[in-house]
Amino acid sequence: MFRTNRLKRMLQAGSQPIGCWIFFSDGDSIELLSMCGFDAFIIDHEHIATDMSVLVGQLRAAQATDVTCILRVPSQDPVYIKRVLDIGVEGLLVPTVESAEEAREIVAATRYRPHGGHRGVGYPECRAANWGLAEIEYPANYRENLLIAVIVETRRGFENIEQISAVEGIDMVFLGPGDLTAEIVDDFAALTTFGSYNYSELDRLMTEAESIVSNRSDCWLGGISRNATGGRELFAKGYDFVTPTADAWLLSDAARSIITAMKG
Repeated sequence: MFRTNRLKRMLQAGSQPIGCWIFFSDGDSIELLSMCGFDAFIIDHEHIATDMSVLVGQLRAAQATDVTCILRVPSQDPVYIKRVLDIGVEGLLVPTVESAEEAREIVAATRYRPHGGHRGVGYPECRAANWGLAEIEYPANYRENLLIAVIVETRRGFENIEQISAVEGIDMVFLGPGDLTAEIVDDFAALTTFGSYNYSELDRLMTEAESIVSNRSDCWLGGISRNATGGRELFAKGYDFVTPTADAWLLSDAARSIITAMKG
């Protein structure tokens, strides 16, 4: 579905859009959540078992509203990127980016040849160009409407974050403290406290990365929290886009809360 990327416009206007992760593989939950006031969804294809036909159904459900749909792809595979862009996702979130060269390859996978990329020409027939009905408008405007984000979540990635965030075409850098913590700590059990890590090395790397992206690049800074309190703290620290919850977390938190309340 060819339309203006509302999330990008909000970021350009200096708003603080709120996102929600989508881990369920269905259209009903995403349709409900799209009517609750979220500005964007990050649909997960890295950790969740799903397929392209499910994705199309999710996009249709969400795009009945003005919620922007970003897809976390499972890898930097250009074929996968091409397919989901042609399906009509409005942005990409690419995991585990560790160098500027990888970031440049990601951008190239989203661009057509006249724009320095190698994406196959599919706009005469693909859903992203309204099944070809927008075959003139889509290639003329796709770059300004796509949001290309990368997740930096390893020590090597954090060491190269200044070069990564300087790559032309990268719109947002998302910081991933979970996987970074997995490199820092030896005790695997410590990783179960996601969102409440307390390690000086993690704090140092996160603070340095936040400063580089916010103050020394043209990229927006994205972050993840497990609740509204943490999300507000990220906005206060200068993050531009925050995801304070997910569909699965909302359901499990509400279920446990009601069971606890019922048992007194």
